Amino acid sequence: MKRKLNEHDVPEGVTEEKKQTTATAPSSFEELGLDSRLLQAIAKEQYAAPTPIQAKAIPLALEGRDILGE
Repeated sequence: MKRKLNEHDVPEGVTEEKKQTTATAPSSFEELGLDSRLLQAIAKEQYAAPTPIQAKAIPLALEGRDILGE
C-alpha cells in the first residue's frame, strides 16, 4: 500500500475533503454499519453510544484504513 509522505517521511494527515465527510460523527453503533452480531454483543454489554474515538475510528477501519489514536 502506498502512502503519501511529507518532507520528513511522515504520512500526511486526512485531506480536507475527508474531514468534511466525517464531520458528523455517528451517535449510535447502528449508524456505524456494524454486523448484526456485533450490534447484539454491544447491546448485551449495555453500551449506549460509541465513544468519540470509536465513532471516528470504526468507519475508517471498515474502509480498510490504518488507524492511530491519540
